[in-house]
Amino acid sequence: MNIIFEGVNGSGKTTIIDSFKKSLDKEQTKYKYISDLVYETPLTPVLEYMFKSGVFLNMKENFKTSLFESLVLAANHHYIQEQLRNSDLINIYDRDFISVLAYQKDIIKNEYSNWKEFYESFRNIMLFELKNIDLLTYISIPTEENIRRTENRDNRKFSQKEIELLFKLKENMEEEINLCHDVYGIDILYLDGRDDPSVNVKKLNKKILTLEERHK
Repeated sequence: MNIIFEGVNGSGKTTIIDSFKKSLDKEQTKYKYISDLVYETPLTPVLEYMFKSGVFLNMKENFKTSLFESLVLAANHHYIQEQLRNSDLINIYDRDFISVLAYQKDIIKNEYSNWKEFYESFRNIMLFELKNIDLLTYISIPTEENIRRTENRDNRKFSQKEIELLFKLKENMEEEINLCHDVYGIDILYLDGRDDPSVNVKKLNKKILTLEERHK
């Protein structure tokens, strides 16, 4: 079973995932945790360099970097996906293709006037032979709260540009999630990251039981 967790920075996604993993541990249920920034791949050193300067990708080189960054992220995504293609475990994806698309869309848009052509091709690459997704869990809170939480966590202030990008990021993410449901028929569970994690995990477990019953 593949369960994807999505949500912008500060949404409470990691807290909910940690609580969900504890509930699986308690039930002695085997699972695999996959984070796009932690899971070891041949591209891990490149990704670490790309992300080291801040929340948003920006390699600060003297040339446009978004196309390079996007293709590296796509390659990393497919490496992870193929490693786990035949897994029988509960696979917990801490962010996946939706985050990559949502983050990169406006970065590409800001660098290229003809951005749509590349973005659509990039999107097709990300979705090529996409693994079966049993449940997509989207954790959301008001964007102003995302900003406050992330600033407190990282002990720094967002620039106006970063704030604008965060608003666009959430919009992009929700567009992709709606497509997942409307076009691909993927089950979506919406959770409020302000709720107690135990409440959200109960909702998650209830949804998983429903899916398991449906597939019997």
